[in-house]
Amino acid sequence: MSNDIKTIEGRVVGSWDGVSGKAFMEELGRIRKMLATEGKGEKIQPRDMPHRDQLPEDLKQFNAYPLWGCDQSGTCVVGAGANRLETVEKVLSFSLVEHH
Repeated sequence: MSNDIKTIEGRVVGSWDGVSGKAFMEELGRIRKMLATEGKGEKIQPRDMPHRDQLPEDLKQFNAYPLWGCDQSGTCVVGAGANRLETVEKVLSFSLVEHH
């Protein structure tokens, strides 16, 4: 699995190793500021982030709000601005999928 964070256009603009949600949130903030400064209109998308395999199965199709990714300890980066940390359990509580 690659650690690369890519724009929709496929340009590598950062990386995340899947370990820390806080580090991921900070990296996404850095990338968003960089892309805004460049002014090319490039964007990053939550569903294109590395380590999607770490999401619980019930969250792989989650769409109640943007879910950028979950780290190895179950902390998820969420929100349109990728600026909130939530536990997997809290995110699951907003899921429309019945949990087993």
